[in-house]
Amino acid sequence: MIRSATLQDYDRVMEMMINFANHSPWAPHHDQQYNDHYVRNLLSSFIANGCILVAEPQPNQLDQTPQLGGMLIATTVSDQWLPHVKTLKELAWWVEPEYRQTSMGYRLLQKYIEVGKKMVAKGYVDGFTLTNMSISPDFDLEKRGWQKVETNYIYGDV
Repeated sequence: MIRSATLQDYDRVMEMMINFANHSPWAPHHDQQYNDHYVRNLLSSFIANGCILVAEPQPNQLDQTPQLGGMLIATTVSDQWLPHVKTLKELAWWVEPEYRQTSMGYRLLQKYIEVGKKMVAKGYVDGFTLTNMSISPDFDLEKRGWQKVETNYIYGDV
């Protein structure tokens, strides 16, 4: 099941964010110490100004409590040159390794598209974005309606 995160999900979302950062191709993201209060405020801001989607796998017969297996976090940002132009920007899209051979990542993406389209229709944003890191799986996004707009690089060793 894909749903919007609640306050009760914050601990697990924070765990997944750490996993996401530790798998980043950029070494400065690895094994950092995070300010719990600051991150919780950020998560609240993302819920208020964007979305945090979480994925619950089907509970197994032994454990009926679903553990979150994935997330997608996005927030609204204004264009630096045209502040009235707003975008829903995906910041983190993560599926735990044990759920990567399922449809969880795709279902998170589909829900994000649904949320993004609703925000565009209501005039909250002008568009919504998705970022692929160099280590991201190839979802062939251009065949799914996405248009490549820019590519970002980091100079030097990562």
